[in-house]
Amino acid sequence: MTTKLFTIGFLALFSLFYTQNCPEKINILPMYGEVTKCKEQLESDKEFLAEMDRFFPKRRDAMQDRIKSGWKYFYENDFETSMKRFNQAWLLNPESYEIYWGFGNIIAIKGKPKDALKYFDMAKKLNPTNSDFYVSTALAYSQIFLEEKNSKLLNSAIKDLEKGLKLNPKNGKLYSMLSTSYFYLNNIKEAKKYLVEAEKLDSSSINKEYKRILDSK
Repeated sequence: MTTKLFTIGFLALFSLFYTQNCPEKINILPMYGEVTKCKEQLESDKEFLAEMDRFFPKRRDAMQDRIKSGWKYFYENDFETSMKRFNQAWLLNPESYEIYWGFGNIIAIKGKPKDALKYFDMAKKLNPTNSDFYVSTALAYSQIFLEEKNSKLLNSAIKDLEKGLKLNPKNGKLYSMLSTSYFYLNNIKEAKKYLVEAEKLDSSSINKEYKRILDSK
């Protein structure tokens, strides 16, 4: 009886030790939660990389495959699987801007726009000429504004959007976001001005309900 209790206690202690040293569900966190992985997780990574090396001539090719899969699941609203694929891409080669863009978009959708800004900034550093990143950061600032009602956040969004326009003055999404930012600031004149520009360049970037509300002002 004593031996049996000792065995149960030992197994419970081992289970606790294992849990403490193998953080769970890190594959649904950006960059695996930036935690120290346990031996078993490191072995799993090694096996995954070896498998990718068998199927692809270069790890960059394998990374692109995982990124493609990540976006596929993202647009299917399967954000957990999407995050797992972006993490695998990061493990293969952490130098692609799309990985961090994916991280940021998923985190923002899950209601953590402040955390998302970090990953959008990382994407910008790797690809500073992509104007769509400024749409993403402006959306994150707008999300935070809706929670905190701090107009400084909208001014930050506007600055980012203006930077994006310098990179690509024909990006309709930037004008659309500028319109909504000024709308939240109760600057209806500027909001209407930028909505007109957005319509000229990309009518699909405009929310029909928002346009109806703005037209009524």
